[in-house]
Amino acid sequence: MSGRGTSKQVTIRARGEVDASNAKQFADAVCHAAAGDNRITVDLSDVGFMALDGVAALHAVNARMMHADSSWYVVPSDAVSRVLRLCDPEGLIPVAPTTRPTLRLVEPA
Repeated sequence: MSGRGTSKQVTIRARGEVDASNAKQFADAVCHAAAGDNRITVDLSDVGFMALDGVAALHAVNARMMHADSSWYVVPSDAVSRVLRLCDPEGLIPVAPTTRPTLRLVEPA
């Protein structure tokens, strides 16, 4: 995990997996890196697997960010997006809008 930014904005990037063995450490690391900043981007685009514990960690981060009055959002990988669709149907975790191209089906001539 790495972080960079100014005193008003920081980007935190994680890669690999977020599961039961590291979810609490992940949440603590994100909150520690974000301390004192007002706009946080959590870049999870290189996370290949996220377990349910990872979603619980993101909810913990959300609670801390709300308490600190910090705005934040997640840049998800496909794996993270799938788990969030299943485990956060209310959309409580703020997710960056995707800019992926959409597929258009074409009827054969």
